Amino acid sequence: MDNCFAACGSEGVTTADLDRFTDKIENVLNDEKGRRLFADFMFSSKMKDGRRTLVFWEKIEKLLADTESTEGASYRRYLRKIDSLMDEAERIEELDFATMERLAAARDSESKEDIIEALKVLKVEATKALKREYNAFRRHYVNVK
Repeated sequence: MDNCFAACGSEGVTTADLDRFTDKIENVLNDEKGRRLFADFMFSSKMKDGRRTLVFWEKIEKLLADTESTEGASYRRYLRKIDSLMDEAERIEELDFATMERLAAARDSESKEDIIEALKVLKVEATKALKREYNAFRRHYVNVK
């Protein structure tokens, strides 16, 4: 087992994890430990907008996972979550307006397939919106290694 690097604390992040997390942003976002480490880094670096975007990304991820179990009344609840997500998106300046329009159109049509596709595109946009914070994270942890 890889040794835990000095800054890992209780997260249990190994040097192999850290190598993977500093390769590309998707490696951080697709790993729960990576997201926690990234969130902690943004908190300590006072990156409020980045933390908001990460929470937004996680909500998209959850909505994509919840899509499988959306029938009847639970589908109405799912649509309300989409509405809430769209309200949150207005506070994230880096998101592409056309992507938000696509999600709004999919939401209005109530087409599950269109909503899923729009959420996937929005997730990519949220990932792009985190690039600046990720580059700072990467620089910080490359130096730690």
